Amino acid sequence: MTSSNTVQSVAKSSLWLTISYGFSKALQLISQIFLARILTPEMFGVWGMVMVITTLAELFKDSAIAQVLVQRGLDNKPLADAVYSLGITISVIMFVAQSLLGYPLAQFFNEPIVWPLTAITALIFLVGAGAGSHGAVLSRRMQFRELAIADSGAGLARMGGAVVCASMGFGVWSFAIAEVARAIVDAGLKRWFSRYPFRYYLRPDPEAVRNVRSYISSLVGINLAVYANTNGDNLIVGRLLGAQALGFYSMAYQLAMLPAFALSQINRVNLAVISQRDTIGQQRYVCKMLELCALLSAPIYGVGFVIAPWLIPRLYGSEWTAVVPLFQVILIFAYSRGFMSILGTTLNALNKPQINAAINWVLVPAAVPAFLIGARWLGIMGVAIAAAGVMGIGASIWFWLATSRVMACPFLLLAKPVILPTGSAAVALWGATLLPDNSPYKLALQPAVLLLIYGFVLSVGSAGRIPQMLISLVRQLFKTEPPEAKPLNPR
Repeated sequence: MTSSNTVQSVAKSSLWLTISYGFSKALQLISQIFLARILTPEMFGVWGMVMVITTLAELFKDSAIAQVLVQRGLDNKPLADAVYSLGITISVIMFVAQSLLGYPLAQFFNEPIVWPLTAITALIFLVGAGAGSHGAVLSRRMQFRELAIADSGAGLARMGGAVVCASMGFGVWSFAIAEVARAIVDAGLKRWFSRYPFRYYLRPDPEAVRNVRSYISSLVGINLAVYANTNGDNLIVGRLLGAQALGFYSMAYQLAMLPAFALSQINRVNLAVISQRDTIGQQRYVCKMLELCALLSAPIYGVGFVIAPWLIPRLYGSEWTAVVPLFQVILIFAYSRGFMSILGTTLNALNKPQINAAINWVLVPAAVPAFLIGARWLGIMGVAIAAAGVMGIGASIWFWLATSRVMACPFLLLAKPVILPTGSAAVALWGATLLPDNSPYKLALQPAVLLLIYGFVLSVGSAGRIPQMLISLVRQLFKTEPPEAKPLNPR
């Protein structure tokens, strides 16, 4: 396939996943707004407590283990069956483990309802067992349109489950039922689209297991470390400051991370592409992805910062006003997280997941004390500041240094793509905040002024290169690929 067609394929694949994720998150946001009008912040806090254990358990879902199939390919049938078998076996074990761990979690937070909620949510492991391997098959085949359909269908099922159950008076149980509904639809669609002839073995091929054991254990190590870093704040807020504070913090975190999670969907493409490129191609591709991430996320977060003070209370209700300053601070962490996800995926694609894991584990003893100090010092705002500083700015710099070393690529070469978009967004944000507070049109003008300044500084700073690049990318998205250039996806 030619370079032009490769760019087109990657662009279209990324667009499919981003649109489907945006659709799913839009549905989740609608249901969240609906639930916020019916349920109390305390109920959101209780669900945040449940998520402490469910988020940990999801790190062991077969979708995490199945990433090895994207990196290694599907030619080795014994290896594919071994990964599939391990995924199913671990899923059953995790169903039991999550159901049991809900009890000590309920005791820790002194909220008895946390246990049954955790046990019901554990059903996602049973209904989704094996679906991760089928999703990996679709990723390896670059069938991202099918993955997008599965993601969108799952998002629709979750919204429907949450809204219907909340309307019927199920309260906090609406969250758990919605997650189970999502898992059922997601698993069904991925199996239907993949149709890969996996075979389950209670005792998988030992040689195949040995070949992937190191890679899988490193992936699990990465996920555990990321969990410790990104959920330590929830544990501390819930334990020290209570359910209501956790409800505010969780809401701010989820809203701030929406764009980062949406843009990170391209990593499902990145892992497949980087794994199949040479050294020079890898360097160019990663630099391009970092630049695109910065170009798209910087103005989104800038607009989010200026509209949050009036939009969040209007959508969620005045009782959620405390979320606004938390959201604005966590935006720093979310912006940095987008780059870290690309760099971490690059390390995995280069068969260096152990370095990814090591960085995240070393961050744990720095993050947890920072969260504790922040909570004691400024409450939930202090925790948000700690997350932005330690887990945002500090961690992203470390990932850049590690990735540049592994790729034998100068640090400045990897960092350069994000400098201009970040600086342009900072200037634009400063300019937008200069509008007088008594202006009747401030709410409408701020986002427009921010985007105009951002576009102007970006165009001048790049001497017109970036606008031309974006126009070319848009053309690639809507360009019809010749039939003979399409990659084969044998079943």
